[in-house]
Amino acid sequence: MQMNRITHFSLLFVVLFMISCTSEEYTSAKLYLQQNEYEKAEKFLIKAMVVEPDNPEIPFQLGHYIYGRSGRWAEMNEAFDKALAINPQAKILDGKTVEEFVKMSRYQFWTDAYNNGVKTYNSAKDLEGEEKNETIKNAIKEFNSAVSIKPDESFNYTMLSTCYYELGETDTSAELITKAVSISPDDFNANLTAGQILTRNGRPDDALLYLEKAVELEPQNSSAIRTLAQTYYDIGNTDASISTYERAINATGDNKTKADLHFNLGILYNQVGEFDAAEDHFTTALDLNPNDVEAILGMAQTFESNGKWRKAEKFYKELIYLEPENASHYRGIARVLLQQGKPDQAQRYYDKSKKYE
Repeated sequence: MQMNRITHFSLLFVVLFMISCTSEEYTSAKLYLQQNEYEKAEKFLIKAMVVEPDNPEIPFQLGHYIYGRSGRWAEMNEAFDKALAINPQAKILDGKTVEEFVKMSRYQFWTDAYNNGVKTYNSAKDLEGEEKNETIKNAIKEFNSAVSIKPDESFNYTMLSTCYYELGETDTSAELITKAVSISPDDFNANLTAGQILTRNGRPDDALLYLEKAVELEPQNSSAIRTLAQTYYDIGNTDASISTYERAINATGDNKTKADLHFNLGILYNQVGEFDAAEDHFTTALDLNPNDVEAILGMAQTFESNGKWRKAEKFYKELIYLEPENASHYRGIARVLLQQGKPDQAQRYYDKSKKYE
């Protein structure tokens, strides 16, 4: 899965001295903030809130500069909530409202944490074993910080779900991805990821709802359509699977992907006994990808099932040419030779197959 980083818009807050009368405590706090003496600033901001209980600027400053800067997210949110409770529309600092400043501040801190998580997760892709697991766990810490800052962001839970899936904690992964969808029910990526994870967890019936929603949101997305088609197949709805694969073919322009889709349709039509349709799709798959061994095998098996022995023989011989040490190809040609009344030739191929078993 391609993971995109959230664009970081820098948020600059300027500590301004107000000409109007402020308490000695708040004046001292602002001085210490200017001098980056955050421990002293924290003490005086707390004192200032007692002296000026109706000034929302003070808890905002405390939340942004003290708690947010040091990663004390619960205290940051508590301070922000206090500022909002006093007056969300009050103009503070350079003239924006408390609500605007709180929103920008939270977004800044969330962006940093989320992007750090994505960067750490991506760095695990080329790692293996315990080193990879530890790196993913570090990514989880960053995403958990992002959750603490902005628990209403669905991206947090999508990435956490992906991380836990990588660690093999499939139940936790499923729980997190469904939470992501509950927060953003019209998020294509969340729905698609939910469908993919639930399918991999052996829950295709549960996955179906999310995949259908993903295709509804982006009806031309071939990846979503292919996943939906496969899920229909997994639950035994062959007709829906066939129609969805046909839709996927129309939605993709990549020849390799088209070849795979035609191959899958060939298998499905073969299973329902529509051998001519299966033959057509296998032929198209081979036209698009002439070296597709699976498609050649599909053709051989389709012709064999359809009683077209000579055509089946042709494709089994092609398979032997491409994979000369595959015993099943020799047994396949032996079967169709027997059907053509050529027992001696069939025996020779059976004998050859034993060399590669």
